Amino acid sequence: MDKEFIDNILLELLNRSDEIYGEAVEKIWFYDGDLCPSCLKRKIDALVIGNDPALSLNAFIYRDLNTLIGYFLCSYCATDIFAKGEKHKELYHNLEENLKNAYNKYLKSQAS
Repeated sequence: MDKEFIDNILLELLNRSDEIYGEAVEKIWFYDGDLCPSCLKRKIDALVIGNDPALSLNAFIYRDLNTLIGYFLCSYCATDIFAKGEKHKELYHNLEENLKNAYNKYLKSQAS
């Protein structure tokens, strides 16, 4: 995926989040790992909606660091995470923890 395209989408998300959350979001970062940030097992891939391929672009506000984190999911996790049920809460919790860990690792790499 084109980095400029992703940056533009994240800027749009940032603008919208600013309207909703005010100063809760000060920075944006995009998770660009090869593996899905939810399962950490599968590569990010497209899911099929009807006959069309689609990517699951999402964002999470890491409130402790006032950062909007954008990310894609693999097709399996995208399907599971938007389903209803008890598993849903656990999936979100794991996803958020994985994204926080990835962002903190990124910050440490930038400080070196």
